[in-house]
Amino acid sequence: IKMETSTILWLLYVSAACCILYKVFVRGKNSLKTSSSYARRPPGPAPIPFIGNIFHLQGEPHHALARLAGVYGPVMSLKLGTTTAIIASSASGARDILQKYDHLLAARSITDAGRALGNHERSIVWLPCTSPLWKRLRAVCTNHLFSARGLDATRAVREEKVRELVGSLRAHHAGEAVDVGRVVFSGVLNLVSNVLFSEDVADMSSDRAQELEVLIRGMVEEFTKPNLSDLFPVLSALDLQGRRRRTTQYLRRFNDFFDPIIRRRMKYEGERKDDFLDVLLQLHSVDQLSLEALNCFLSVRT
Repeated sequence: IKMETSTILWLLYVSAACCILYKVFVRGKNSLKTSSSYARRPPGPAPIPFIGNIFHLQGEPHHALARLAGVYGPVMSLKLGTTTAIIASSASGARDILQKYDHLLAARSITDAGRALGNHERSIVWLPCTSPLWKRLRAVCTNHLFSARGLDATRAVREEKVRELVGSLRAHHAGEAVDVGRVVFSGVLNLVSNVLFSEDVADMSSDRAQELEVLIRGMVEEFTKPNLSDLFPVLSALDLQGRRRRTTQYLRRFNDFFDPIIRRRMKYEGERKDDFLDVLLQLHSVDQLSLEALNCFLSVRT
């Protein structure tokens, strides 16, 4: 993802406004600790005070990192704002890190957008592998979604949805324009929703499918674009770029989408369908999974 001009301007404005705060509250307090830890870091370009090496990453990030690796080696350190990043850009370097130091890398860094609505406390995407909830959710996926038995149980449903997708494309007349992306997205969405909770969520080429597509794309965008709150955690409370606020809105819309499905299944407990939602509701019935975590889990899987 290329760094936007507006983001660069924000960096300049914020660095000028917050340099004093950084020196008073961060650098002055941790000067000794910083100097000792800096000596143990891999080589890397000299950082600009407060901003760090952000401007070394202009353009395509993978091109910039490859260029820097040619100068500083396959394992290097970069300062991104007040956050330190260690980059392994070779297969051998990545292998050493993942095999020898995997216990240090077991939990990914949580973005500020990922903290919206406390999402990081119940999402399998952000939870550390030491979390009991993460272990519970992983076990559910392993035993009911990705096991040989689970895949065999949903094979007929998946094949049926693929046939419906092909039939929908065939139904169009010769010479008629078809939005293939929209039809395929609707088909895949229905395939996933039937595996999870045995329901179609959209007709082929429906407006509802398009709405969900926009929602998913918006969520991914907020998680992946550069965010000042991640580079300068001291500014996270201000949410200067509004990424956490917009992510909150997306999450609430996802909740509005899944809540009726969950409530309807809970209301008619006798009508079990032996699907993935039933497994999650069983965990909820014994207080091992909250409705919020259940809803979040379905959002991730969709």
